[in-house]
Amino acid sequence: MLAAGPADDSAIPSDVAGLRDELLSVRAELSGLREAMSRRAVIEQAKGVFMERYGVDDEGAFTRLVTLSQSTNVKLVQVAADVVARSGVAGSENGRGNWIDRALDGFGEPALVFSPVPTERGAVADFQVDHANRAAVRWTGRPRDRLLRATASSLYPGSAASLLVSACRRALATGTLVTAPWPAADDEDGSDAASARSVRMRALRISTVVLVTWQTLATANSDPDVG
Repeated sequence: MLAAGPADDSAIPSDVAGLRDELLSVRAELSGLREAMSRRAVIEQAKGVFMERYGVDDEGAFTRLVTLSQSTNVKLVQVAADVVARSGVAGSENGRGNWIDRALDGFGEPALVFSPVPTERGAVADFQVDHANRAAVRWTGRPRDRLLRATASSLYPGSAASLLVSACRRALATGTLVTAPWPAADDEDGSDAASARSVRMRALRISTVVLVTWQTLATANSDPDVG
């Protein structure tokens, strides 16, 4: 007995073929609707996070999401998903926080994850700490719960804050590694201890956040300015 070959459309009655095509069209439409609803849901969740975090209304939260999408050249739905995941709203009890903190604790150097703080005018005004490793807790002298949600400008005074925000902005905009010499506290008095060491800051964009690390070198090096 010969095996049945592939169905020949010409052998299918026109009404059956029409019904099949209509069914396929409905399936495709339903799939598109499900995807759209999923995107809408995560965007709504992200808006809720921003409304609570920045004390803005629905429109202000959406504007900030769009600003962040444009600043990073990342699709709006991906930006929203990242915001929700970092907030702990979706997924496990604490979102991605636990495993990110564990991963960062494997760094011997101080490491902070900064997320941009977008404004309604289309600019990134500052950066806030989403995660901090043990080395950063020791280095800053602050407990982890006081580091989280702190802004870059509130962590360091004057020129150090400007340097940190500038490096994070450059890394976020370009997606390239940004390095800069970090001003040590004892550099101001020109002591021998200050000249015997150098701290280099590195900022690297990961999706819509910036990972910043600090490396203490044994001897001073002439690093270029931020760039």
